[in-house]
Amino acid sequence: MLQRVLYRGREIEARGAVVPIGEASFPSPFVSQLEFNAPVHGAWNIVHVGMLVPQCHQIYVCADNCMRGVVLTAAEMDTAGRFSCVLLEEADLFEENLETVTVEGVADAIERLPYRPRAVALFLVCLHHFLGTDTGYVYGELEKRFPDIDFMRCWMDPVMRKSGLSPEQKLKDAMFRPVRPLPVHPGMVWDIGDNQPLDPESDLAKVIASEGCTLFQLQDCRTYEDYLQIGASALLITRSPSGVHGASRLAARLGRPFLYLPPVCEPQEIREKTAEVRAVLEEIRNDRQAGPEKLSKKNGAGSPQNDAAAGGNTADPAGFVMEDPEKRALGALAHARALLGETEVTLDHVGTPRPLGLARLLLESGFHVTTVWLDAIDPLEEEDYHYLRALYPDLLLAATVHPKMRVLHAGENEGKMVAIGPKAAWFGGTRHFVNLVDFGGLWGFAGIEKLANLLEDAFLHEKDTRSIVPRKGFGCTCIFAE
Repeated sequence: MLQRVLYRGREIEARGAVVPIGEASFPSPFVSQLEFNAPVHGAWNIVHVGMLVPQCHQIYVCADNCMRGVVLTAAEMDTAGRFSCVLLEEADLFEENLETVTVEGVADAIERLPYRPRAVALFLVCLHHFLGTDTGYVYGELEKRFPDIDFMRCWMDPVMRKSGLSPEQKLKDAMFRPVRPLPVHPGMVWDIGDNQPLDPESDLAKVIASEGCTLFQLQDCRTYEDYLQIGASALLITRSPSGVHGASRLAARLGRPFLYLPPVCEPQEIREKTAEVRAVLEEIRNDRQAGPEKLSKKNGAGSPQNDAAAGGNTADPAGFVMEDPEKRALGALAHARALLGETEVTLDHVGTPRPLGLARLLLESGFHVTTVWLDAIDPLEEEDYHYLRALYPDLLLAATVHPKMRVLHAGENEGKMVAIGPKAAWFGGTRHFVNLVDFGGLWGFAGIEKLANLLEDAFLHEKDTRSIVPRKGFGCTCIFAE
């Protein structure tokens, strides 16, 4: 449990950084101010996300002092061959115009490559904002010089992250810009905008298969042509809040339906979301009876046109059987609750995009949940906020970026605590945690059942917290392995 600590002989209060939900304001329980950056880097950054597009080269145009993080990320992923930098120097800002420097630098970087990329994710930066760069001219000139390359208009501008869209939201919009409309394939569903692939055993994957459709994801793509097949999708979905902006805009351009399907935890909402997916797929099937029955095999193995190679979740609708998944999920939670007893449980917004919904589920199941680590409340969790505020007013909301957290974190926790998410583990100082990021592809009742199993494993086995939580982009290494 969080408590007052001494720092250099002075007592530090948690006030302002920790608040009971019964006293917390919605949607901003904490004042935005100077921030603390904990050494916990489980979430993906823009380099990780951009690498999801195959045969795409990333180019960053920035001063060298800002390049360290993105360069290291590419190197840690073993994808340095798909990454270039154009370094800006002070003289470039006074002796040249930034448009010319950017165009010539990027052109030189492309011409030096040992291969020809199909697409370039070009990241402009804060300096381009400050100096009023004509970005339209920059991209237009590059597109004239390299008509065979699709340029994605990306930004690495952390000074702008408190206003408007986040860099990740902007990137996921830019990534989908090259996707062009293709003839609709009524059996093709694309899950885009998500960093972690969907669990093939999830309720969402099963309901798509039960409707005779095939699920494809960015992680299935091996070539740029595979990636462009998104344009043939009959339905676009995303499970990530950061993917909603780009995916919904792409759906509007293509004229296709779009569903936002976050990993919710309340049984009623799971049933509603599952029914929504089924209804949309049935409508698509009824409206497009003339569509092809099978996906084309012309591109061969390794492409989304090949069901087996792409890992699509295709199934015979007549053979689809769901063995009372809600009962199994709640039974698994009850088993985990009996094992954990009154052990303190904490969770964070990195482990799941719906932390209050997960806290509600666990509290209703009898778990001793004490703290939720978050910095703001998603408007979609307003109902969960009011529910918890009324029935569990002592549940603590704790900021992760408040300056006091530099000294308020627990260090090594002598008691036993089970955390869900890397930040909850680090701030709580526990070695017993579920190492989830973005809910790890779990969804629906099957996801709840697997989470219950992960809680039991975390309770029984320690992890090396100090070694694990600083790792950037948890879950990306295997995805990008050639």
